Amino acid sequence: MLIDSSQSTLLIIDVQDKLFSKIENHKEILAVIEKITLAFHILDLPIVYSEQYPNGLGTTIKSLKEKLLDIKATRIEKTTFSCFANNNKILLEENLIKGKQVILCGIETHICVLQTAVDLKNLGYQVFIVEDAVGSRNIRDKKQAIKRLLKYDVSSITLEMLIFELVRDSKHEHFKELSNIIK
Repeated sequence: MLIDSSQSTLLIIDVQDKLFSKIENHKEILAVIEKITLAFHILDLPIVYSEQYPNGLGTTIKSLKEKLLDIKATRIEKTTFSCFANNNKILLEENLIKGKQVILCGIETHICVLQTAVDLKNLGYQVFIVEDAVGSRNIRDKKQAIKRLLKYDVSSITLEMLIFELVRDSKHEHFKELSNIIK
């Protein structure tokens, strides 16, 4: 399946102060998350970001948080590892997830990202994980999580795949602006 921009919501998971710097390749991951955020903003698509127990792990890292606040992304706070633990319908009832496709990025791939993806699949969503925008402290854990997610029929994509599937046509009004993001 391809990404359909009219059905897509971006969910950025737990990119927080006390843990993010410990993530393997965290600077590269952050750069990709910021590019995805910009693309969704340009296309006026919904963006939701979660914070796992911010009293203990801190809030979203400053550079990303400022961007998310500027574009009025929706923040959710959680203590469960999954954003949708036990098929928690609160987030769905608040209509934060628009359409049937959810694009995931953030940390940690093998914990919060994995559990959120599996719960979303169980709720009937099409789930895409941006592989160059997720991370774990240990690369082995990230790789194992990706393997598991593929077995759950979660699609693994890259930033470039995401951008070109969102626009689908070089005549798209935002094509040039979005293609510049990946240059």
